[in-house]
Amino acid sequence: MNLYRNELVLCHGVGRFGKGNECKGRNSKHDNRRKKLLTACASRSAFTLIELVVVIAITGLLASMLLPALYRAKRHSKVTVCLNNLHQMGVAIEYFLQDNGRYPAGELLGGNQMAREFVCPRVPDSALVQEMLSRPLYPYLKPSKLFACPEDKGEDLSPDYINFRPSNFYAFGCSYNFNSSAWKYTRFVPSGTLAGNIPAWVTQPTKYIMLYEQPARPVWKVIGDLCLAHGVEFRYYFHWHYYTGKTTVGEDELAHDGQKFVSPILCVDGHAGTFDFTKALKTQPQYPIEETKDWMWYQPAPETNAHPARVGAQRELRGL
Repeated sequence: MNLYRNELVLCHGVGRFGKGNECKGRNSKHDNRRKKLLTACASRSAFTLIELVVVIAITGLLASMLLPALYRAKRHSKVTVCLNNLHQMGVAIEYFLQDNGRYPAGELLGGNQMAREFVCPRVPDSALVQEMLSRPLYPYLKPSKLFACPEDKGEDLSPDYINFRPSNFYAFGCSYNFNSSAWKYTRFVPSGTLAGNIPAWVTQPTKYIMLYEQPARPVWKVIGDLCLAHGVEFRYYFHWHYYTGKTTVGEDELAHDGQKFVSPILCVDGHAGTFDFTKALKTQPQYPIEETKDWMWYQPAPETNAHPARVGAQRELRGL
């Protein structure tokens, strides 16, 4: 192109001295060259089929690498929401302690009203409202989405009982449970429970679990209807965070279940964290709440530490 421009200038210069024929011949020659250049550029401005296929393949490969990362980031963000919710509930419990000197009692400390369809029909609606207002944290933390875990998948206890769906938050008004009692079977006799106790009773506040989500521990199977039900010794387990399959698993399916039992928790000292309870639930299903290096569910009585025992505890049945 530079050669073309130089020759064109020369051509115009020669024209000034009257050599028009020479200039005309050169213009014709360069016009042909210019047409060829423009034709070549136009032909190269479009992609070939092979080039399009390569671009689409690269785009698909990048998307396949990026989408799982975005999905994991989204699920991690939901865990962060739960940790923040637990922190806020921990602050409310601290206010309760300052006013009362003892930990609250009950499994549900606060939250919204229970869903009408999951309560015995003989219970009047006014009783549902009163139950919500009487929860220990109601004066400090009013009902809101703060009591809802974004990954709350509820508890499917059907066909023998109720399928609490779409979530525990919808069914009971709260996704988070208070560690108010030990499991029915423990290796050591518990020295008591956190519910109704004074803060000084806890010897290891950095490990003692105060609030948790249901995947952290099993529940007993329940048989009957809303107004008349009883528990039997069959364990149900639940997957919420990072679930990849069934969210409710019976004890007969536990060995073949490849998912992890992950739950955010809040300890007595106020710090929140996310833990994997899979090993504790699978390796010792009869004793799922024994102490580990990371957490503890109950305090063994000092005089019985060397004497494992079968201990009866309150069955984990929710109700008014």
